[in-house]
Amino acid sequence: MEPGSVENLCVVYRSRDFLVVNKHWDVRIDSKAWRETLTLQKQLRHRFPELADPDTYYGFRFCHQLDFSTSGALCVALNKAAAGSAYRCFKDRRVTKAYLALVVRTQNQAAQSWWSWNTGCMQVTQSPKCCC
Repeated sequence: MEPGSVENLCVVYRSRDFLVVNKHWDVRIDSKAWRETLTLQKQLRHRFPELADPDTYYGFRFCHQLDFSTSGALCVALNKAAAGSAYRCFKDRRVTKAYLALVVRTQNQAAQSWWSWNTGCMQVTQSPKCCC
């Protein structure tokens, strides 16, 4: 995957109420610091200037957070009612989050054990598997 830039924002879903984008790894969601070179906030403002809301601190209503180094789907509410609805879903734990780690191995590592994680329990596997 190429490094993040202001132009390469991937839109996963868009409706009247929500925009879901694929946040790039090593990109902050928002920042008021002038020295931040790239943020999701800047990508959104570049691609969708008409969606920026001056009534919000960062210009967009981010429904949740992802760590700086984490890539993945990030939901942006496009109006106050949608933001409230998303907030209630997260608050009432009606949202399911899933994390997938992609690991690359070399030929020398083929005989080694691999760790896999599944909802809080850890187990050793002899071959890489996808855990859901």
